[in-house]
Amino acid sequence: MLNYLKKTAMKRSLLIAFTLLLFLSSNAYSQDPTDPNFTIDETTLIKDESGNKIDVFQLMKLMESGEWTMEPVLDKDGNLLHVQMRKTTEDEKKKMGQRTFFPDSSDFIGTLAPEYEMTDINGNEISSKNSEGKVVVLNFWFVSCKPCIAEIPELNEVYETYKNNSEVIFASITFDTKEKVDVFLEKHPLQYPVVSDAKEICNLFNTTTYPTNVVIDKNGYFYDYISGGFPKIGHQISNSIRKALE
Repeated sequence: MLNYLKKTAMKRSLLIAFTLLLFLSSNAYSQDPTDPNFTIDETTLIKDESGNKIDVFQLMKLMESGEWTMEPVLDKDGNLLHVQMRKTTEDEKKKMGQRTFFPDSSDFIGTLAPEYEMTDINGNEISSKNSEGKVVVLNFWFVSCKPCIAEIPELNEVYETYKNNSEVIFASITFDTKEKVDVFLEKHPLQYPVVSDAKEICNLFNTTTYPTNVVIDKNGYFYDYISGGFPKIGHQISNSIRKALE
């Protein structure tokens, strides 16, 4: 089972890596939350410099070379038509060399999660001690992260499903201040208990990419670790919770 989970995580990481690259090339992590959100999945049309359609494996080879980057091509309404490959500039090559991407999620699965202690914005304590013997579901995000915002409806559905299950603990964690979070939640209600001002917790869980969603099993081991925006994230988290409860 552990090997299967790690292989699944590695396959998922490949898709998420391409998603993250597109986010980075379009500055999606620093744009206003109301701007369009672009992701790459198996249905995305990708074109090379000559306008020919290429697949994910060809894309991977181009991106690994460091000579190519991606740009979203939109229609008049801001919807993604296709992803266009183009040669990188020297300045872009330097910036790409300075970027640190998210860790391979397969490295975490099956390893012991760190001990933690935090307090949500309502004053409730959440810690590895008071969560012993329970499945813990963590969401890491920040207020201007568009893929974080995009997944909130699915996260809320997951929470509604398990909120009355005493064996499941939820926490949504951000390094943003409580003042920023309070304003954000008025526009984007998030049902998870929210922990603000939590940079130390974010660092503790190696969250270099946002959003990151984590499921910890009853014995305190990472059952799932999902870095970056991911299609149907709610289904993935629910599936991991269900299996971790078994």
